Amino acid sequence: MKTRDRRLGMGADISRRDFLNGASVAIGAMLLPTPSSAQAIAAQNLAGYYPPELSGMRGSHPGSFEVAHMARDGVTWSGENTGEVFDLVVVGGGISGLSAAYFYRQTMGNAARILILDNHDDFGGHAKRNEFEIDGRLMIGYGGTMLLDAPGGFPDVAKRLIREIGIDTQRFYTAYDWGLYRSLGLSGGTFFDKETFGTDHLAVGNVTNPDVLKHIPLSAQGKVDLVRLLADERHYLTDLSAAECADYLARTDYQTYLKERAGVGDEVLKVLQSRAKGFWAVAIDALPARTAWSTGYPGFADLDLGISSSDEDEPSIFHFPDGNASVARLLVRNMIPSVAPGKNMEDIVTARFDYQRLDQSNSTVRIRLNSTVVRVRHIDDKLKNPVQVTYVQGGKASTVDAGQVVMACYHGAIPHLCPEMPQPQRTELASALRAPLVYTNVLIRNWTSFQKLGLRRASCPGSYHTGVTLDFPVSLGDYRCPKSPDEPMILHLTRVPGQPGLSAREQFAAGKRDLLATSFETFERNIRDQLGRMLRGGGFDPARDIAGITVNRWPHGYAYGYDLETDRVAFEPKQWPAEKRHWVKASRRFGNISIAASDAASNAMTESAIEEAHRAVSDLSHAS
Repeated sequence: MKTRDRRLGMGADISRRDFLNGASVAIGAMLLPTPSSAQAIAAQNLAGYYPPELSGMRGSHPGSFEVAHMARDGVTWSGENTGEVFDLVVVGGGISGLSAAYFYRQTMGNAARILILDNHDDFGGHAKRNEFEIDGRLMIGYGGTMLLDAPGGFPDVAKRLIREIGIDTQRFYTAYDWGLYRSLGLSGGTFFDKETFGTDHLAVGNVTNPDVLKHIPLSAQGKVDLVRLLADERHYLTDLSAAECADYLARTDYQTYLKERAGVGDEVLKVLQSRAKGFWAVAIDALPARTAWSTGYPGFADLDLGISSSDEDEPSIFHFPDGNASVARLLVRNMIPSVAPGKNMEDIVTARFDYQRLDQSNSTVRIRLNSTVVRVRHIDDKLKNPVQVTYVQGGKASTVDAGQVVMACYHGAIPHLCPEMPQPQRTELASALRAPLVYTNVLIRNWTSFQKLGLRRASCPGSYHTGVTLDFPVSLGDYRCPKSPDEPMILHLTRVPGQPGLSAREQFAAGKRDLLATSFETFERNIRDQLGRMLRGGGFDPARDIAGITVNRWPHGYAYGYDLETDRVAFEPKQWPAEKRHWVKASRRFGNISIAASDAASNAMTESAIEEAHRAVSDLSHAS
């Protein structure tokens, strides 16, 4: 091992179980005596199967996407019929797919037989739960969808569902420890890395504060530009009418606006380059300036476009320790009560699920994991007939029959799975985009370094991960968040790979390729290096202080609509003209096949996934 790697702790004894995912367990199961049916060797039915505690490379883990890529590339399978017949098969076990099963039961009755198929080794989709154990203590992190964002403004159908599965959003006002980090004197900061800014420097506090500003590695003019921009006291379109402003901002990227209109230099642009990545999954050179305006980014002051620029204003506190994985877990426990003990939003947090109970023949709702759907077609190609679904599990193709199907998967995959669909609809589906995203959880043995530095979170515009933050201070049920810096803590790191200088669509594609080619070792080395350099002043030692790492990579993350004609991404779908909302036309019912998922709304939020599931089930009920 190189001296530098040894110093970073690359050989330290942390949990590296990225090879122990559902796919490898399933491959091992294939070595068992030949079973009578495909589901008999399902990895989830083996003793000890519990994906949340796996670390290493998670999210789209090895084994979850390879078969889908083969289907995309034209490989076909002839499956053996399992003899199973369901009223509904749901393709995709994320929030939208689970919600579709929930709504179908409400519509058709609890006796309806439902099968949910998912290619991952866990249910929940992007609502991913990560567990760590340190010194006998359970630590829970979120590996994807992090919270219910402004639930007071949810559509009625989403409000009703979260209430019915036991979520009282008012409970978070006491579960969230508002004063914890403030009481320790912690605040935000910015880490300037030497590769981008010439030297490593952690600026804690507001960079416009003179005592902070004088130390940051920018030139005198760069500091003047940064202070002027962040003061946000004026906009730079005084020569245009409101209508002309709106048109200009829609046509112009945020970086160009800042450079040509606000007159800021390259140094400031480097500081802001990752500003939009955590929320929009794209660099500022591909984000429309109008979207930057609506998000409240600096440089627009009191500019009024006559358009509502924000949704209902609520604090960002509606967070379970595992993010919206608890929403998925509540849905599953509601439909399969034997899977876990408990009955409310408090006990769901620490409930340990029994995955062997997800796919039992005596249950009306079943979830079959590690099962990649490769074909969905009406029997005899007649739209009034039942549907045959082919999936691959453990290297073997099988088929089941269903009266109806909800496709709650990536829309871009559906044309490959349902080639009988009319070409115009397949084209609309194929236009859907997914932006890459990485949520990394790092377990550290204590967070005294953050206390010494006075740091709660840091923006790292030039670093491998562009955001580092202490976990949400939320305690629910038997779970207690760390309150003393001497306790273990989960750090949440955000990375959005891509290639600046390209269009948004091309940045998404470049980022996806990057993620699929990057090893866990590369992530680990960059994590250790970045944290070691950023927190050095607080005494942090990555070799000593890091106890665990889980990388949740999502090559297909945030869902967006796209218009090929204009090469524009629908970052703000409500502002798009009706004729350009391709996602609406793409999600039309096709015989006994309906289409859900957040792609159908061009909006990656949980409430959209729920609402589209409800619409998809309604479409099927009208077809019955």
